[in-house]
Amino acid sequence: MVNPDNKTIKLNEVQLTKYKKLIEHNPCHIATVNCNSLTPNLAVASDIKILDDTTILISNNEMVHTPDNILNNENVVLTSFNEKYAGLRLTGIAHYYTQGHYFDLCNKYFNNETATPKGVIIISIKQVECMS
Repeated sequence: MVNPDNKTIKLNEVQLTKYKKLIEHNPCHIATVNCNSLTPNLAVASDIKILDDTTILISNNEMVHTPDNILNNENVVLTSFNEKYAGLRLTGIAHYYTQGHYFDLCNKYFNNETATPKGVIIISIKQVECMS
């Protein structure tokens, strides 16, 4: 169990590094919404890096709708669960980059023979909800 109290952790209490193993070693889902059609979108992310206590880097290797959705609506929800379905729901503000510092950092972490990042999503986490 991630958190026996299933409590919501507010911004001033967020400590992502505490959940590094859960987030970086399990596939995550990132939810976005298309602003024009209000169509929800859910994508799987597996190349994820915790940069600090409030910031997550996600490599975009194959996402189609997620980058455009983020460019038009920066609000996202990210979920991550372990094999026992204990996990987190993280709410935050996302930005998408195809060049610059964060893109270079993404390539440093994830560019290899099986994946070449097309872009990088940087999420500033505002709230963490522990679920079990």
